[in-house]
Parts: sequence; C-alpha cells; structure tokens
Amino acid sequence: MTRPSQNLDRKLVSAALAMLPETGFSGLRIREVARRANVNPGMFHYYFKSKEAFQRRVLQEIYDDFFKTFSEAAEGPGEPRARLRRVLVAFAHFARDNRVPYTLMMRELLNAQPDVFAFAQENFPRHVSVLIGLMEECLRAKTVRLLPVPALCMFAMGSMALPNVAITTMERNGLRRIVGKSLKEFSEELLSDEMIEIRADMALAGLSPVGRL
Repeated sequence: MTRPSQNLDRKLVSAALAMLPETGFSGLRIREVARRANVNPGMFHYYFKSKEAFQRRVLQEIYDDFFKTFSEAAEGPGEPRARLRRVLVAFAHFARDNRVPYTLMMRELLNAQPDVFAFAQENFPRHVSVLIGLMEECLRAKTVRLLPVPALCMFAMGSMALPNVAITTMERNGLRRIVGKSLKEFSEELLSDEMIEIRADMALAGLSPVGRL
C-alpha cells in the first residue's frame, strides 16, 4: 500500500534549507535534517533513497526558483536594454534574498565539490543561454559595447552578484564594523532595493558603447 503523503519530503527540504547557513551543502547530515524536520529518519530513505538524491532536490528547488524569476524578467515587452535591466534587478534581488545558499554554492564550486559541479553543469546553461540571447539582442541594437558576449555577461552578472558574496563572507568571518558603520548598517545600505536599482544603472552604463550612457 502506498504511504500517504504528509508533505514530509517538503519538511525535510525546508529543514535542509534552514541548515545550509550553518553546514553548507557538504555538511548536511541526514539524521540532523530529519531531527530538525521532526520526521522519522526512515522516511528520508523512503522519499530520497540517498543523500546525493536529497542534496540534488535541495539544489533544484533553489535553482528552479531562481530560473523562474530570471526568465520571467527577460520576457515580456520592451527593447533589449530595458529587459536586460529587468534581468539584472531580478537577479540581484534573488541573490540578496537567497545570498547564504548562493554564496555557499559558489564556495562548493570553488572547492570542486563534485555533486554541486555536476548539478551546475546540467542546470546553469539554462539561465546562461537566456542571458546570452538577451545580450546578443543588445549587441544587434548597438546598446552595449562591441565586445565578446561572455565578457559582457560576466561583467553584468558580476556587478550584481559581488556585493552579496562580500557581505555574506564578512558575516561568516565575524566582521562587525566596516568603513565606520556596523556591518548590519553597511549591509542594509549596500543590499537595499534602492542600491540594487542604482547598481543596475551603473552596470548598464559600464556596458554602454563609449560616449553613450
């Protein structure tokens, strides 16, 4: 007889997402995830079979939320430059609101964690292809510099992502003050909605053809 679903799989995934700031992906322990979710460890194996399959589900949930936000921003009305701006703003909001998992994923990739790398190889081309297509439209419209598309894409995304990585790194290393402010004040200012809009405009200015802003 099939076991009735009590959303136990969702409870396990939610517990893992809450634990990531403490453990990272490689530090997730199944018994601790089950304990925090208040789920019998046996149900973990019923739903996921292995830690690798579970980690992939957690990664997939994070990425699917991101890709939905990213692709929706790239679609719709407007000339290419306006849609590129929407993409940059949407990406920055998602990276800020999920900055601990985002930063930890980048760390795992830098540490050559094989499961995370395999996941990235399979999924990242989805949003990269959207960004490349949009940047190529901007090139045809002559609203960005005549440079290789990968260079344009890396500049744009790096401009929006780096503040999130920097703040998370400072927090996790126990830094309390920077440039005369508490880290909390500094992070709220740097990652505010207003600053995201400003950074998007600055990124677009940097991408613009020389003499055109």
